[in-house]
Amino acid sequence: MIWVPLYDTTQGCSSYVIGDEVTGRAVVVDPLETVGVDNYLLTAQEWGLAISHVLETHVHADHRSVARALAEAVGVEVGLSHRAPVSYPFRPLREGDRLELGQVALEVWETPGHTEDSLSFLVYDRLRAPEPWMVLTGDSLFVGDVGRPDLAVASAEGAEAAAAQQYQSVRRFLSLPDYVEVHPAHYGASACGGLFMSKKPHSTIGYERKFNRLLQISDVEAFVEQQLRLLKPPPEGAARIRGENLGLVVEA
Repeated sequence: MIWVPLYDTTQGCSSYVIGDEVTGRAVVVDPLETVGVDNYLLTAQEWGLAISHVLETHVHADHRSVARALAEAVGVEVGLSHRAPVSYPFRPLREGDRLELGQVALEVWETPGHTEDSLSFLVYDRLRAPEPWMVLTGDSLFVGDVGRPDLAVASAEGAEAAAAQQYQSVRRFLSLPDYVEVHPAHYGASACGGLFMSKKPHSTIGYERKFNRLLQISDVEAFVEQQLRLLKPPPEGAARIRGENLGLVVEA
């Protein structure tokens, strides 16, 4: 497996280039405007890879995505949840879908909560093992925290319902073995998590199982109350950025 994380350290955003050494095929997950289309293309070229998939874990509200521009540059459609409310054509992804690069593969989990369209991707390297090596958790499970439930809903009731979904999604990760690595879409400086988000961009299921405060809460009502009580201020321009990432024409 070829594994290249690309970060925006000022906003606490993570993106990933994952490739198969034998087939030379690669996937880019959550590409960032601040990294730039050219840098993803150059990174793939440097590693001898051809980008065959461009994926988003969800429609982001804290930063501008270049998923559409990158997908257009390499001649593919953006892969998003079938629930994504975007206004442009995309490849709909559903629970259990597998994206094959060769011996490297990604499996889709639907993990709603942060948004209704949130996905996570289990990453396999079958040259090493038949079990997943890592999971890209998007804005569901963070290092030390979980994703906020309020950015894609219009009411307090909607945020409460989304937080209950988030509880179910993050509990699902606990079914994975302790050795599975956790690679979220955000860390440290990001406003997409709560007060406990670590500045470290990755972790393991075992460490989060033992030390993530939100994962210690086994009651859904207590989890929802904690999530809503500890919300940070929303990212600046969140509605506008989300609208742009949805493909909408957003007035100045």
